[in-house]
Amino acid sequence: MIIRKSVLRRFLFLSIVASIVPVAGIGLLYDRLTNTALERMLGERISGHLAATGNRLGAFIENRRYQAETIANYPGIAALADNPAMRPPSDIAALLQVEADQPDLYGILFFDRDGRLTRVIPGQAASGSAYWNDKPFRIDALPKTRIGQVEVVGPMAPHGGESGWFLVMQPIPDSRGSGAKGHFVALHVRLASLGEQLGSTAAIGALQPLLRTPSGDFDNVGHLVHARQRVLAGPEFMSGWMPMLEVEPAGVVSSLEAERKALLVAVIGGVAAMIWFYYRLSSRLRWRMRPLLAATEAISMGRWGHRIPEEGDDEIAAVSQALNTMSGKLQETLNEAVRMERLAVLGEFATRIAHEVRNPLASLKTTSQALARREADSKRKQLLIDMENEIDRLADVVSDLVRFGRPRAPRLSPFEVREVFRKASVMADAKAQERGVSVTCVGESELHVMGDQDQLGQVVLNLVLNAVEASKAGGVVVLRASREKGLARLEVTDAGHGIPDEIRDRVLEPFFTTKSRGVGLGLSIARQLVEMNDGKIGIDSQAGRGTTVYILLPLAH
Repeated sequence: MIIRKSVLRRFLFLSIVASIVPVAGIGLLYDRLTNTALERMLGERISGHLAATGNRLGAFIENRRYQAETIANYPGIAALADNPAMRPPSDIAALLQVEADQPDLYGILFFDRDGRLTRVIPGQAASGSAYWNDKPFRIDALPKTRIGQVEVVGPMAPHGGESGWFLVMQPIPDSRGSGAKGHFVALHVRLASLGEQLGSTAAIGALQPLLRTPSGDFDNVGHLVHARQRVLAGPEFMSGWMPMLEVEPAGVVSSLEAERKALLVAVIGGVAAMIWFYYRLSSRLRWRMRPLLAATEAISMGRWGHRIPEEGDDEIAAVSQALNTMSGKLQETLNEAVRMERLAVLGEFATRIAHEVRNPLASLKTTSQALARREADSKRKQLLIDMENEIDRLADVVSDLVRFGRPRAPRLSPFEVREVFRKASVMADAKAQERGVSVTCVGESELHVMGDQDQLGQVVLNLVLNAVEASKAGGVVVLRASREKGLARLEVTDAGHGIPDEIRDRVLEPFFTTKSRGVGLGLSIARQLVEMNDGKIGIDSQAGRGTTVYILLPLAH
């Protein structure tokens, strides 16, 4: 999306322009003032200080190098390194302990040809790895700097409560006198001792001494730091190792009042420009947001037909379109919620009524049957038989109420449509013959559907019986199975009188019926069972041209 089509990108672009221009000007001015201040205040003194610091650091490393070389060439050290389990002789042990106790060391370490730690000689300052805990002491991931035969490993920054350090490693000549390099002896050097060589910069001014290494920058006490200001680098005393001075701008610029005033004016001007730009942007945004606020207020008051003018093709226009779509669908959602609430209330009501009526009906039927068996008068006996039939009809109504109020959870499994059609045809055959109607099955009846076969079979049977009742003598009820958009479509079609348009949407509602007998729960129960089986039921009908009730169900894979 290009900038002119996006409100957010336009605002972002203008904000960046409004911010960067003054900040860039301030940065250039700041850089010029800093350079001027450094040139005025520091001059050649910084170069001399950095050179002297580099010499001290180089001398410190050279002393450690000489110390490591002395230890490596001491008689018996090679044999001691070759045998890690060997107890060192008293003279070698005394030498190693004296060397390890120097204040700049944590201790002396021995490594094999593969860089694995084999022996440790702790000094007086020893702590942490690899002396007093079980943490692994690994150096393979640390940077390495070579000076002749000596290799400087590290430094390792302070972590986990342990101080920083680095190693000065010297190869030990082979104990067999072949001259080949074997094991290594390493001085475990305190990083703070090297940092102490940076000295003080109090005589120079607002500068902080730093030590740059392959592992990062450290201050004069061996802590890892990140230089945020300008730094001045000194000479390398090892590859990648050099002293530095970090410039503190507040101290440098504090004496330059004129430059500070110019800098302050530039900052104020930049802030004022940004405020003005953001004010213009916010005004434009508020103007674009007013129709959205008006629309949400209208929708909250129930005016679902309210529409927002969809102007432009940016994000706000997209929101307007989404609000228009939402207001159109919200009424449908609310209607569905009301329908579900009504069904829940009706279900609870139906269950309670059925519970209260079922037991009295059973008593009445038992009583009428007993009286009919003992009644000698044929007319009275027929009245009792008719009463029993009416009681059975009421019992069927109560059963419908119970099924509607407390439907059984479906037991989903794949089944063949042909079997459901067959059972429905057989069970409706007696009523169909009575009314002179034939029932036929067509289409892809071999389809396999995922659902509860008993519940969906009940639905199909009820639909077939309704179709038979709606058909005239000589009519045909057609059961058809087909595929539609990855679903199974089951249809029950009759050639009866059809359903008028004004009541078509109500026939699936509970207790709505056009028959003289019944309570209007048949199609409601069918709809309930179909939806419980992840399906959908619908009606296509025209008055005088018959009716088709269709069911969409998921196919079994």
